[in-house]
Amino acid sequence: MKKLLLVIVFISSILNTKAQGVLRNVYPIGESANVGYKTSMVPEIEKILFEANPIVRLAFFNTIQEDLENDKNKTSALYLHFKPQIRMYHDNSKPVRMPSYHIGIAYQQLRRLKSINNAFVALAVESGHYSNGQDRSAFDPNLADGTPEAEALYDKINKDSDLSAMINRYSGNFSTNFTELNVKYIQALGELTGNNRPKSSFSVQFGYNRFHDRILWILPDIGGYTENDIKIYGKNRFKLGGDFMKMFNKDEDEMSDWSFDRYQVALNFNLIHKPHSYVNPFRTDLTGTVYFHNNLGLYVSGIYGHDNYNYRFVDSGFQLFTGLVFDPFPRIQWKR
Repeated sequence: MKKLLLVIVFISSILNTKAQGVLRNVYPIGESANVGYKTSMVPEIEKILFEANPIVRLAFFNTIQEDLENDKNKTSALYLHFKPQIRMYHDNSKPVRMPSYHIGIAYQQLRRLKSINNAFVALAVESGHYSNGQDRSAFDPNLADGTPEAEALYDKINKDSDLSAMINRYSGNFSTNFTELNVKYIQALGELTGNNRPKSSFSVQFGYNRFHDRILWILPDIGGYTENDIKIYGKNRFKLGGDFMKMFNKDEDEMSDWSFDRYQVALNFNLIHKPHSYVNPFRTDLTGTVYFHNNLGLYVSGIYGHDNYNYRFVDSGFQLFTGLVFDPFPRIQWKR
């Protein structure tokens, strides 16, 4: 009952925020808030009940939608980005294990290309902290992280070690600081609607993520990685992806909030550069989504490769993920 209540609260918070109009701020680059059922890559060890990603962006300023509607060629946003990732498991005593938290300062800029009709290039830079809030050894729940006894466990790890079987899934520490850069090209296909929204579009995005010790690169080493851990999960990660969106053939003025508005297909590839030899460095996910006119959607994802849940990136296999999503960059007016 408690698990079901958490899902209802999460969905209600999205609907309530949408109703208040707070989500008018849009972001051309960024993951979507979602919640749904997810299968486990290692069902023999643990089974996932559901996963929630209630992403929060608190803007210092965001003129993206307003500037687009006024046909400006350049616009931007600066905001605090909080991206928790929460999984609930089939476990009566401790259903939520090792939640992930990304928190950072982020800046986005969107430019309209004068040489190409209805095309944009977006840039996003974010820097902050990524951890799971735990304080025990990554490989022994009975040892505190960072103690000589905990560090000595890494001497037993070799290139053939089964890290998925070894990790502490209940209280193992995962902590690093990060800086991420993303560049995205967005192109409308064909003419816009009468309300100057794209009938169909595609985008291509490239991303680079660097783990480092100093928070925001310049502040003291607070919450950075340890040398033993970084040898396992690597300093550099890359992402390449794209999506295609098409509107259903309906009159926008006759749509209600719950009318089916559009569908989207997205494909993403992720690469961890030089992790431990046990880790699968690749991850691929294919997602299909049907959106309502109010920008809420129903999605189904097929995922293959390494996991993306803090230290569980050592797990590898296939996952199915399906549920409810909110689009942070909907079919807004690109000009008045």
